[in-house]
Amino acid sequence: MLEAQFALMLEEHRHSLAAPLSVRKVLLVAVLLDHFADRVFAQFRDAPERVFGAPDVLAWRAELAARSAAVGLVGELASGRHDGAMLRVDAITVPIADYPALAVEDYMVSLYNQNSVQRVLIVRRDGSTVLAHEVLASALDYWGEADWYA
Repeated sequence: MLEAQFALMLEEHRHSLAAPLSVRKVLLVAVLLDHFADRVFAQFRDAPERVFGAPDVLAWRAELAARSAAVGLVGELASGRHDGAMLRVDAITVPIADYPALAVEDYMVSLYNQNSVQRVLIVRRDGSTVLAHEVLASALDYWGEADWYA
């Protein structure tokens, strides 16, 4: 069951990368990742060593956030709290040295927009921002490395 959920998260993440300005697709991946945390706890709650000894799902989520900033931020984003993390599309500056890594479309956009391209950002409570797709990839890496569905 967890393996199928993990495969779905990977697939939806690929779809979000194919539509890099879609806030909706980023949010879908975030919600799937957040739900995965609950499913892992539900499956292993009777094996405390698998859930870091967490007595309940809230303790489990707190421990996950302590172990992976990306998983914690995804959980905050998916909670939908008005005072929590939010998504925003904004222009970011691309250093000239990074131009070879840009897709042709982004390169062309950056030429006409003073070296900037639009990206989906996660805005943290403190107002700082981070690239949403990078956070999602880090959270997926965390779950993939831990091999929770085995």
